[in-house]
Amino acid sequence: MVTLPDAQLVIDVISIDGSALINTLPPRMSKTFAKYAEMELIPKVDAFSRKYHRTDIVFHTYQASSLKSETRSKRGQGARRRVTGTGKLLRNWRNFLRHSANKTELFAYLAEKVVEHHSENRIIVTRGPDALSNHPKFSLSGISPCSHKEADTRVFLHAKDAAKGDFKTVMISANDTDVFVIAVATFSQLQELRLQELWLAFGQGWNLKWIPVHELTTSLAPERSSSMLFFHAFTGCDTVSAFRGHGKKSAWQTWDVCPEASDVFTKLSCYPADVEEYDTVMLEKFVVTMYDRSSSTEAVDDARLELFARKQISYQAIPPTRAALVQHIRRTAYQAACMWSQALVCQPEEESPAEWGWKQGDCWSILWSALPPVAQSYFSS
Repeated sequence: MVTLPDAQLVIDVISIDGSALINTLPPRMSKTFAKYAEMELIPKVDAFSRKYHRTDIVFHTYQASSLKSETRSKRGQGARRRVTGTGKLLRNWRNFLRHSANKTELFAYLAEKVVEHHSENRIIVTRGPDALSNHPKFSLSGISPCSHKEADTRVFLHAKDAAKGDFKTVMISANDTDVFVIAVATFSQLQELRLQELWLAFGQGWNLKWIPVHELTTSLAPERSSSMLFFHAFTGCDTVSAFRGHGKKSAWQTWDVCPEASDVFTKLSCYPADVEEYDTVMLEKFVVTMYDRSSSTEAVDDARLELFARKQISYQAIPPTRAALVQHIRRTAYQAACMWSQALVCQPEEESPAEWGWKQGDCWSILWSALPPVAQSYFSS
């Protein structure tokens, strides 16, 4: 990572996570949504536009069927407020932004206002599946309409479009580890389009860092760059649970002593995903090694018995059952291969989460295991 002053970086294009941007711009002087656009957002966009040849602002789209809807619901549901130009802003900005309908209306309203801004340089902003530009003659066919739901992936589609337009350096501005991992995994494809440098502006204020993704991918072994999507999701992300007591550092060290897992990580980082028995066996071995490098078995169920009964390890500190691991692997493959690996595709192929370790009720929830609960099995036998 580098912490160089932003002035020392020469960047052609910036692609911004619009949702993160709005979260960092609470109303200070404005009282209405129209004034918020005029006094808070437009000056920020104007500053970007003067600095970069092209500024892309990419907003999330919010759908009740999204896997992240469950995660967002745990943060609480804010007060509903219709967004109109004359509508008054709520004092509690964070509470307002907790309501998905509020954000959907707000982002659509702000998109319209942003593209009214007159600038010699290009400004592109998303509004739902569409993209708008302040230069009407500029073609948006490569990025609109787009079926991506998350800005985490859609910002890379805009980076690809910029690379195809002969821009050589792109900055992604987002405060999300998922974005960093996708950047590492996709840079080689962007490089084929003659993109020379991909930077990630990560963090805020004094913690802001400029990460040279192009340099990191060079320093990483090729098999690790191409495997990062599955590895990251497998060890825990917004939609996939982590292994209790074993974070990414522990998993990374396990990868060093279990390099044969790379082939499976790479395979399941690409669409279409196809989880075969061999993949599950290899991932079982990886998990057993992560929990106990001295284990005499490569099967998680046997390792659970060995750790709990023979080594007196706490029940909370042993690996998941094989049945639970199978569902975990499927959720990981869905996130890594079906979602993230299609970041550079405008209309990615869609598959139902029901086939990948999820079950549907009012919203999608995790299918932890296909086996019945222990108590149910005991009393029915």
